[in-house]
Amino acid sequence: MDEQWTTVTLAADAAKPHDEALRWITDRIGAEARRIRVIGVDPAIEGRAGPDGKRVADALADAARAALPDAEVEVRRHAGPFTTALVDESDGGDLLVIGTYRGRRGSTAGGDPARVAERAAVPTVVVPDGPHPIDGDVVLAVEEPIDERAVAIAVDEAHRRHRRVTLLRAWEMPVLTRTGLTDFAEDPMRWRARNAELLQRVTAELTARHPDVRFHPLLVEGHPGHAIASHTRRASLVVLGLGHVRALSGAVLHDVLRETVSPVCVVPPAAHTEPVGVSA
Repeated sequence: MDEQWTTVTLAADAAKPHDEALRWITDRIGAEARRIRVIGVDPAIEGRAGPDGKRVADALADAARAALPDAEVEVRRHAGPFTTALVDESDGGDLLVIGTYRGRRGSTAGGDPARVAERAAVPTVVVPDGPHPIDGDVVLAVEEPIDERAVAIAVDEAHRRHRRVTLLRAWEMPVLTRTGLTDFAEDPMRWRARNAELLQRVTAELTARHPDVRFHPLLVEGHPGHAIASHTRRASLVVLGLGHVRALSGAVLHDVLRETVSPVCVVPPAAHTEPVGVSA
């Protein structure tokens, strides 16, 4: 699948984490963008920006027109909850982009971009405030079954940036319960071997399907959310598929988006038009 992100939905906020989001759109999509939809809140509660006192959404729209002169830019405002507005508006585009603060509350998604990312109709890129790390690998979090939409986005990004894809499989021991540990958990090496085997199979499969892309398998022991977030320091983009969006009711997704230092692309359930993935 060749990802065509021609219509981009961009959230506007008075605290202006959207500045990094617009910068990412300009650098990553550029001339490919045909339409930018800036989403703001009700003018009665919307803040103003800049010395000329323009409303935030209008100021962001002007910045988008200056950065992307060939794109059509429109402003759309909502009176209801901003999170709901972004989810509803995402259905009219190819990509939703959200700016967020790193290490503290506050984003153009009302403080919790994960709530939007897991409910949006399209892939959602969450861009933290800078500085961003080096322009390193594209990191694809490996899950079972494979999320083919997430794979397509990671491979497309690797082609665009001439980067390799790090296939990151994060694993941890199951939690001890009153009923006792599972057989795998009784033997940590068996549990690790199972995850290593999964990573090896996925690497071999994707290498065969995409011979023009370099794949680097990486097995990491630790809580998946924290382990993935720790590797964002050396990534140009991190891609999370359906399994990580759903895992533990979204706990992995929340951890990654709260701690990330590089942009993260989330592929939510509604972004899939057919059954997700094949057995890994």
